Amino acid sequence: MKEWMGRLSLRTRLAGAYGLLAAGSLVFLLAIIARTLGPESLAQGKILPAAIFVLTVFFVGGWFVAGWCLSEISRLGSRINEKPPRPLPAELEGLAALLRREAQKRDQLLKELRRFTADASHELRTPLTALRTVGEVALRSPVANAEALQDTVGSMLEEAQRMHALVERLLRLARVESEGLAIQPRRLYLSIHLAALCDGVAVLAEEKNVKLKLECSRVLELTTDIVLLGYAFTNLVHNAIQYGPQGSIVTVKAYKGEDGSVSIEVSDQGAGIPPEHQLRIFERFYRVDAARSRDKGGYGLGLCISKTAIERLGGSINLVSELGHGATFRINLPTLAG
Repeated sequence: MKEWMGRLSLRTRLAGAYGLLAAGSLVFLLAIIARTLGPESLAQGKILPAAIFVLTVFFVGGWFVAGWCLSEISRLGSRINEKPPRPLPAELEGLAALLRREAQKRDQLLKELRRFTADASHELRTPLTALRTVGEVALRSPVANAEALQDTVGSMLEEAQRMHALVERLLRLARVESEGLAIQPRRLYLSIHLAALCDGVAVLAEEKNVKLKLECSRVLELTTDIVLLGYAFTNLVHNAIQYGPQGSIVTVKAYKGEDGSVSIEVSDQGAGIPPEHQLRIFERFYRVDAARSRDKGGYGLGLCISKTAIERLGGSINLVSELGHGATFRINLPTLAG
């Protein structure tokens, strides 16, 4: 029955519903007539043909009314993006508002997709161009000694590693954004887990002569997905070390709020982030100083990954920064059900 109804057009179904409503009303009316005048009044040959005629009129009328309603909705769809918007019937304003929101979401997604494609192409083109240039120069040069060939291969490997790092970050971002990603909460002692994550970037800290300082109670516990938390936290600490001055201190604080949520702060002693960049700092491929970031191996994806990972955990991440006074990224996380 459902399959048969599904094959009918929406207009036919609306007209049928209109006719059924009329049929129910007529049956009720005939029952009153039979009760009042007696059943024999229905057998006189006048009432039943009249009832059939009325049902036919109702069905045909419902057909035209349904067609008019659907044409109004179709007209609404063609006028939805008009600027300034033309007045619509009050009954359709709610639907119009919903369609406008969906159209804006679609336009925003398409805009982000185009920007992402352009940015990714640009980032990949730079190492590919360098790789091709080095290879072409090596081929056109006369037979070189082993040292020169080693330098050439080393340059090509360096550019290949840059491409590999970019692709890895893009894949990580895609995994974090995937709706099919399963969240796996685990209960952990936060001080132990954060200390282990800090150890993972200790080599970079030593190269930059940066000291990592962890302030977290040993009994502070949190139930969360350790993989997503690791993505977010590691990117924040890595950035704090990478863009902080030599000999500075990166401070990590973790504490429990009054509402039961857990906050993790990562603070550096760098130059700070200008106010005009703070609203866009979490966008993919966005960099405050593109040239400086590229020299340091940055692609503008780390903070986007951090924000997306934290939001998948039901938390939030925000930035507090003043020029000349460093930056503090604060993660707020709820305790997930284990």
